[in-house]
Amino acid sequence: MVTSRTSLLALFMRLMAVARYRFIVELTGIFILMWVAGAALVYYFESGHSARVHSFGEAFYGILVTMTTSGDSAVQPVTLPGRIVVGIALILSKLLTALLCALAAAVLIERKVKEDMGLKMHKLSEHIVIVGWNIKGPQIIRNLRHEARFAHAPIVVMADLDHKPIDDPLLLFTRASYPIRGECVERACLPQAATIVVLANYAEKQNADALTAVNCMVARTSNRDARIIAELLDPGQRVYLEAAGADLVVGVGEVGGFLLAEAAVGKENARQLLAAMADSDQHLKVGSPMQQAAVSAK
Repeated sequence: MVTSRTSLLALFMRLMAVARYRFIVELTGIFILMWVAGAALVYYFESGHSARVHSFGEAFYGILVTMTTSGDSAVQPVTLPGRIVVGIALILSKLLTALLCALAAAVLIERKVKEDMGLKMHKLSEHIVIVGWNIKGPQIIRNLRHEARFAHAPIVVMADLDHKPIDDPLLLFTRASYPIRGECVERACLPQAATIVVLANYAEKQNADALTAVNCMVARTSNRDARIIAELLDPGQRVYLEAAGADLVVGVGEVGGFLLAEAAVGKENARQLLAAMADSDQHLKVGSPMQQAAVSAK
């Protein structure tokens, strides 16, 4: 029992440390104080005069209905002091209602702005995190969504962007510096992620793989169990990405060179893979059969 009270008190103190929650408590306290004081004054002035006020309970209920509706539907005072009390209570209650509505709107707008700017704290586990962003990002997300097991999986993008890179209802965004560090690691729930994809920064001409290695190291330090996949630009830097904790290193140039060599010697596997990639690109450009039908109808 003592532990429960202590935890509730600690929660209350944390909420009071936030200005908007403290303001809500203050407004609620003012409303209750005005409610009780108004009921006592109405009972004092209207008891024995009004047909609707015979006890404090009736005055208590009547002033509440009056304060929460559009007028004196519950209490119709007949004395001048009673009318003054009810009028003041009615005006103040509308002001409090307006303040509460404005506060609620401010909270909703703040949450939306934080979400769009990547400053919202997420609560996820066994999700996918994409560190960094480049032209490979949209293709990775599309391929994941085409897989049945990842069709509805939450994906978090950690990147130094102003807003969420693509429109996907299950795609979450966390604004992060490059390389990643600090609070953004907790916002993206990186320690609870199942898969982490580290993309290269194409804007860096010489240090792209070094920054990728730093991101891999931070990701591995934060999460010992996640599967980390890193994008490699310079084949000579592979050993550093593996040493930084990457489970799988994908060299973009190596893959392209390998496919060219295999296609040059006439390997059927290379031809099939290139054909599949061409079909995938054509599908993304043209769209799904439903989209094609809609375009034809137009």
